[in-house]
Amino acid sequence: MTLCCALDIAFSVLTASLAPTCPAPPATSPQSVWLGPWPQREVLLERQHDRLEALLADLVDRHCLADGERSAMELLADCRDCELLLRGVRLHLRLEERWLGQCGCLCPGHRAAHGEAIAGAAARWAVVEKLRSTRLPWLMDLQQWFHGHRRGADAIAYARAATLVTPTKR
Repeated sequence: MTLCCALDIAFSVLTASLAPTCPAPPATSPQSVWLGPWPQREVLLERQHDRLEALLADLVDRHCLADGERSAMELLADCRDCELLLRGVRLHLRLEERWLGQCGCLCPGHRAAHGEAIAGAAARWAVVEKLRSTRLPWLMDLQQWFHGHRRGADAIAYARAATLVTPTKR
């Protein structure tokens, strides 16, 4: 039995409602993969933030080195890792939007900031992909946005989600 189904049953027993409850999502539903409470979701999102920030810092460090200091394999790895970073940020933002939206804590401005950031990063990647020397400013701009967003809009939304699941003390 999923958490959602158990809560539905408990709520209907407490309220003695005759209204039908929502059926539990099928086992193959994407929602059934992770139905943990917000605190567990927040931990996963924060781990993703940490890994993405670490990858960004590593890529910035690697791109500070001159091309002559890097082997051909390392140069290819730099490009591949930039692509992985862009993909990772895109997936992280989608998951964050889904989970904050389910809590009712994703405002349109937050969603728009995600959309603008990923669209801008992808558009600039298309320009800087082939010329390694132009990637450092792109990486640093992405790093600055990600750092600021995590400590700004994300922190506010995460705090709102946490207050919705944490009982208030009187």
